[in-house]
Amino acid sequence: MNLPNKRSGKILRILLNNQKPIIIKKLAKEFDVSARTIRSDLKKLEEWLELRNITLIKKPRVGVWIECDSVEKTELERQLFKAQKNNDLLSPSRRQKYILKCLLETDKQYTMKLLAEELYVSRSTIYKDLKKVETWLSKYGLILERKRNCGIKVRGDEKKWRKAVADLLAELKGDQELKKILEKETSLEPDSRIDTKTYQQLKSLFGDIDFRNIEKILKEAENELGFLFTDEAFAGLVIHIAISIERLEQGKDIKMDQEQLNNLKAKEEFKVAEYITTKLENILKIKIPKDEVGYISLHILGAKLQQNIQTKSVTDVLENTDSKIVKVAKEVINLAAEVLEVEFQDDKQLLVGLVLHLRPAINRLKYGMSLRNPLLDRIKEDYPSVFGAAWASSIIFEKHLGIKVNEEEVGYIALHLGAALERINKKIKAVIVCSSGIGTSQLIASRLAKRLSGIEIMDLMAAHKLKNKNLEEIDVIISTIPLNDLEQPVIQVSPLVTENDINLVKQKTNYILQDKEAEKLELDLELNKIHQLLNQNLIFVNLDVESKEEIIKFLSQQLLDRNSIKEDFIESALDREKITSTGVGNKVAIPHGKEDYVLESKIAIATLENPIKWGAESVNIVFLLALKNKESKVFFKHFHKILDNPKAIKKLEESTTKENIIKSIL
Repeated sequence: MNLPNKRSGKILRILLNNQKPIIIKKLAKEFDVSARTIRSDLKKLEEWLELRNITLIKKPRVGVWIECDSVEKTELERQLFKAQKNNDLLSPSRRQKYILKCLLETDKQYTMKLLAEELYVSRSTIYKDLKKVETWLSKYGLILERKRNCGIKVRGDEKKWRKAVADLLAELKGDQELKKILEKETSLEPDSRIDTKTYQQLKSLFGDIDFRNIEKILKEAENELGFLFTDEAFAGLVIHIAISIERLEQGKDIKMDQEQLNNLKAKEEFKVAEYITTKLENILKIKIPKDEVGYISLHILGAKLQQNIQTKSVTDVLENTDSKIVKVAKEVINLAAEVLEVEFQDDKQLLVGLVLHLRPAINRLKYGMSLRNPLLDRIKEDYPSVFGAAWASSIIFEKHLGIKVNEEEVGYIALHLGAALERINKKIKAVIVCSSGIGTSQLIASRLAKRLSGIEIMDLMAAHKLKNKNLEEIDVIISTIPLNDLEQPVIQVSPLVTENDINLVKQKTNYILQDKEAEKLELDLELNKIHQLLNQNLIFVNLDVESKEEIIKFLSQQLLDRNSIKEDFIESALDREKITSTGVGNKVAIPHGKEDYVLESKIAIATLENPIKWGAESVNIVFLLALKNKESKVFFKHFHKILDNPKAIKKLEESTTKENIIKSIL
């Protein structure tokens, strides 16, 4: 139970710190309130202390003090510390989650007065919080009902109510500071598959339920039926079963469409749900209606199972999967490959992984079940292009299955695509050279491909053809004869490819892979530095200008407005053009001013609606560089790769959005 109000906590602190009685007049002066207000606070504090078997003594003309031993005093100080710490921690958003928890965990009606007292804030603050709470509940089709003299209550469909509780649990789990306020002391079994944070939140919401029993029954179901849920799916099922039990005990049960229930009864997952609910009925001595069994079976249908993709036969998976799902998976892969401009089509691991993911995912989408994706924000931030490719695939689900894909599921699809992209990046591209003819080359290629999955054989050829072959994309040459004067490393093997040859190729390619990864890391660091020089507010598409002076002044003004340069920078950039043109070919110009006038290194960029004259050249892409020496070196190292790449320049010219310009540069 919380302290009556914030001031009573401070009064309690003063009383605990004073060895002697303290008079009410002194307390009133301390808080700048009347003696009557202090007496009212003391009365409430007295009731609070009585519940803890501690006496507050008040004696006229003597003062007020607390009568307690050292153990009781220590416990009071601990409770006081926790109450004051909680008050400091509760930001408006955390306070709103706390209110949601209070309203959703029970059927009893809360009043604004009660919430204000519990949270040590005014009723007007609670009123504002309830507006936000109302918005959160509306996402689930739930209504916050407020009646004068009756209190506040959440109303709405039972399924929507349960989904809201499950999602709130996920939000509370991720809030470290709020967890300190809501959690109770709990201890998990050593082999528990529910993480401590989830368990604490469950105990906070449903303290009377023995979650160990639910865990035990789910584990028995796994053993009996020969499958294994992922830990995330396992915890999700425990949550949904706990919510179901709590609501059943409150007389709130799910009503399911009879046709949907009959369809579910024919599925294997319904039998699993029956097994679980029969066990629950025996242990908890409750009756679980068939509609609830159906509801649990829906969660099982949408749950992820532990799968070892490497051990799965592609043929077995595809033959035992609905052909529509396989078709969707293949189209997702083809579309993503096209968007990302990579070759995914031969990646069997991607196909199997995606098919195994889509089986429960489609059930979740079909039946309106949610699966939170804790990595979603990270995926969107770190892999925007892969996430975009996954989003593009959403039309395929609508086309073949008539269902809309939510952002959480798109994130999971992006994970599979991202893993496939990593596999491509980690493959060593090799050419096989052999003097014994194409048959021996194919034998070598076959043996290497069978034993070393990290090598991609790009070509088989005779030694004399190497001179005319473009080897720019090739990482290594594997040859049966000595080869000299090549930029790429050469690994010499025997025509029969012995075990020693395999080990040699493995060792050498591992070194090459380490070098590639080091180069990639260096490139990532370089691109990150370039990204810091760019700002969407300093990028302009299809500007209509008539001269280089006009565009330099315009872009310089944008930099000046954002405190990136001093005013003298503008004149120095114009003066440089009088000395020599900064047109660098391929319709690109890179005007720049003196480094002394740069406050923060930035680049302003513009594509032009019509080309303009720039010295002896015609220009329609302008990079205005406001760079200090260090950043200048980083930029030019990367910029020359763009300038020498006609495709990159064309992409820049054809970009219609600021985002596309940044992508073209990076």
